[in-house]
Amino acid sequence: MTGPYVVSVGRASWVKGSWETVSMLSGSGVSLAHVGGGSPENLERLSQHAESCGVELWVAPRLSSPEMAALMRGARAVVSMAHGEPFGLTPVEAISVGTPALVVDEGGFRDTVVDGVNGCLLPRGDIGAWHSALEQAADGATRAAWTEAGRARIADMDLSPEAQCRRLESILHSL
Repeated sequence: MTGPYVVSVGRASWVKGSWETVSMLSGSGVSLAHVGGGSPENLERLSQHAESCGVELWVAPRLSSPEMAALMRGARAVVSMAHGEPFGLTPVEAISVGTPALVVDEGGFRDTVVDGVNGCLLPRGDIGAWHSALEQAADGATRAAWTEAGRARIADMDLSPEAQCRRLESILHSL
């Protein structure tokens, strides 16, 4: 990919908001790195949609954890327009590596993202708000402030990898 890009994670599908994400990026000058693959039919449709919207698209079916962290670190933001996401791990992962999370103001994203504090919760159909958030995410001071606040929120919610390991270890020992 050339120039700035955002990352979206999940199988290319309506429920993950894949086509909406491409549409939102149209005219922004920002490319999309889509990680999670999808059916051949959906990937072809997504590619055609990206081409018609003038959005550069890169697709990977899966990445290792180090590859995913590197991809996210280099991104302008991690975005999600998923429908009915019950929790949404993607913002936690983004915040953990210091990348802004720009997500739709719905569902479980509200549990981890505090709008304007550690990322952005955005109205699904307000493309202007999404483009403004993409510009905010490019600002170094904003990124640093959102990362600091986001990591504090992750710690407050006890969502660190270490906390998850302790929980798993406790479960395994109880078996």
